[in-house]
Amino acid sequence: MKIRERLFANIWLKGAALLLSVFLWFFVLFRGQVEVTMDVEPQFSKIPAELTVAEKKPETVTVLLKGNEFVLKRLRPSDIKLPIELKEAETGRSFVHVDRKDIKTPPHVSVVSVSPDGVWVYLERRASAMLPVKPDVKGRPARGFIVYKIQAAPDKAEVQGPKDTLDKLDSLRTDPIDINGVNGTLEKDSAIKVPEDIERITPGEVRVKIEIRRKNKK
Repeated sequence: MKIRERLFANIWLKGAALLLSVFLWFFVLFRGQVEVTMDVEPQFSKIPAELTVAEKKPETVTVLLKGNEFVLKRLRPSDIKLPIELKEAETGRSFVHVDRKDIKTPPHVSVVSVSPDGVWVYLERRASAMLPVKPDVKGRPARGFIVYKIQAAPDKAEVQGPKDTLDKLDSLRTDPIDINGVNGTLEKDSAIKVPEDIERITPGEVRVKIEIRRKNKK
């Protein structure tokens, strides 16, 4: 039998099978439609270089989603996005309206509603500063020993963020370092804690040296 004859043999039967497959696919996709809610955090972009987001209220919006139960059960928060462009924003407080069409979802998932219908955004001028780093030491050394000296290298870090926030900071702290029961010099890398509303700290961690000596050692 020629290839053409094989291709068109039982064409009506093959067409019926294809239609049945498409019908079953739509049946599975649209049966069992359910609704779920998910909290979505706005993702700001195209912010003027000299500005930064100092505050947003609320932190998230509640999105009511509708779709196939099978699809929604496998949905992750990162699958739902709310991009907001701020390219024309100015310093101060402004209200950004949020509509259902602004919510980005995977295929076959629809947005029923968004609450609240907008986000208040407070923008400030971006600033930077060099601040001293203070290691956060917890616990007590072994009996008969004392903490002689604590050093961080580097001992300062560059901080970027809203100017009003930077004006309230006089130093940075590291993650806690436990010296409980230690009877000798301890060195380790420790991350710098990022204060609220701060965008970036450079470097992100420092080398901390904690010199521990016996009490009677000069």
